[in-house]
Amino acid sequence: MSSIITHEILYEILTREKTRQELQKIDPEFLQQLSSYLDEKELILKSQREKDSFPEEIKKTEKQLRTIRQLANEIIERRKHKILDLALLNSRTSSNIPKNLLPKEEELYNSIISSLEIFSSNEKEKSQKQQEEDETKALKNENNETTLIRFINPVPKFVGTDVNIYGPFSKEDIANLPEKTAAILISKKRAEKIQ
Repeated sequence: MSSIITHEILYEILTREKTRQELQKIDPEFLQQLSSYLDEKELILKSQREKDSFPEEIKKTEKQLRTIRQLANEIIERRKHKILDLALLNSRTSSNIPKNLLPKEEELYNSIISSLEIFSSNEKEKSQKQQEEDETKALKNENNETTLIRFINPVPKFVGTDVNIYGPFSKEDIANLPEKTAAILISKKRAEKIQ
């Protein structure tokens, strides 16, 4: 099957991809057609070499082949960048699959979206674990911070703010209690802080 791709068509596709932000509509069979076109050019070059054609003809065909490959690579790279940008944007907004993707590009897009979802999920889990660890650490620090107090009135057994049981305490007893528990006892005039 002869491809409908030409040097001019490749240049036109590349120009549209360069000058427009969105993915450009191209034939769904573009990659197969491109592959056929390259195969044809390589066969021509091989034939020229075997027939000992004029060196100028061989050089001209080699140059055409190089140019075609460069154009094709640039088209594919530009489209990949656009697909990556769309996937990054759509992973945050849960948008539909973009238009004008070739079948292979749709596979790439879905693969990127899937990877981004897994990454986001892992990051959320890490963030939640970190938050839980921070809260636990804060609670431990809160429970570790103590205040030295002297009881100025007798106090029966009680449950402190850290859910531990303290007491009973007699007048003039000294205790090192969690900061919040000590603050409550001081505010109720049951104890005084020792400086």
